[in-house]
Amino acid sequence: MSRGRLRAGATLVTAMLLLAACGGGEDETPSGATGSAAAATNQEAAAEVKTLLAGEVEFPMPTEAVDPGTHRVAVIASGLASPGPSVLAENAMDAIKTIGWTADPPGDGKFTPTTQAQLIEKAVLDKVDGIVLVSITPSAVAAAVKAADDAGIAVVCALCGPDLPEGMVGVGNDHKAAGRAQAAYAASLAKPGDTVVVYQNTEFKQSEEQMAEAAAAVRKMCPGCKVKTPSLLLAEAMHANAPIFTSLLNEYRKGTLSSVVVPFDSPAAVLANSAAQLGRDDFAVIGLGSLSPFVDMVGAGRPAVAKADVLISTPLYGWASVDQLARMLAGAKTWTADQMPVALVDRESYAGYEKGKLFVLPKFDYKAKFTELWGK
Repeated sequence: MSRGRLRAGATLVTAMLLLAACGGGEDETPSGATGSAAAATNQEAAAEVKTLLAGEVEFPMPTEAVDPGTHRVAVIASGLASPGPSVLAENAMDAIKTIGWTADPPGDGKFTPTTQAQLIEKAVLDKVDGIVLVSITPSAVAAAVKAADDAGIAVVCALCGPDLPEGMVGVGNDHKAAGRAQAAYAASLAKPGDTVVVYQNTEFKQSEEQMAEAAAAVRKMCPGCKVKTPSLLLAEAMHANAPIFTSLLNEYRKGTLSSVVVPFDSPAAVLANSAAQLGRDDFAVIGLGSLSPFVDMVGAGRPAVAKADVLISTPLYGWASVDQLARMLAGAKTWTADQMPVALVDRESYAGYEKGKLFVLPKFDYKAKFTELWGK
């Protein structure tokens, strides 16, 4: 996708501020990694990065028309204070209006499973025909989800991760592709013998698989690199000078670290600020989600370590969620919408986006395409 055709937007998957328990990582330098092999591999990583920075990715789309009928539905977000769920919910509401359905304003789960469950239960009592959940972990609201299922209500879950309950349809990015994109950027900068830290997070299935993929991909793309995999847990990376990051920077002195790959943008911003306060500009921080302030740090080139971010397609997910719901309600076959591609943004490519709207989106007019498939 040409830079001029890219759209943008503050996204993300729930505002996740993380903590990491530094240490316990694995130092791995595979034997037999020659300089020429590493150079060739890194050239491949650089080529992948170039494609991702240009947004040259292929998006899946349904091809069969569907009769949407007339329905009343509900949209329930994990929390509307976060730009990711808010943008997705807003686009789902636009799609609902276009398709000709009715819905109350999006429910705000306030990042609290109890509140989210109450909103789902209310939708069940209101006898809606379908529900779009946004960035909600189904297992955290299992009883409410079961109540919806028992009532025969179709449920689509956008940006909710893998392993959804049977009968629920997912929409979102390919989390393993996100990990590979981060790895490609890190590997493109690294030389044999360099250290790359790839934080692991096991609190969320999606981030667990994303970061495991990132670590494996760095090892493959940079066979001579030392890959460290410390844990990053939810909670302690939300404050300036978080001990997890000051410990990291004390352990890896200037010139001993190539890149740090972080599961979410919020802790990436904390790490970047910590590095700046210590005068560090010798490594790259690679985040995910295009969330401010980190993605704006990438665009400004300040702090210097804020080098790249993974972009997803949040507005598209809102429209795709409504299309999937329409197919479920019509008894039609759904399509694979939970493995959508990702892209990268760095300081140079940031200029090609409208400020505050950093998303990778299809070259074609996806809203018009969905509208056509709905017969509207």
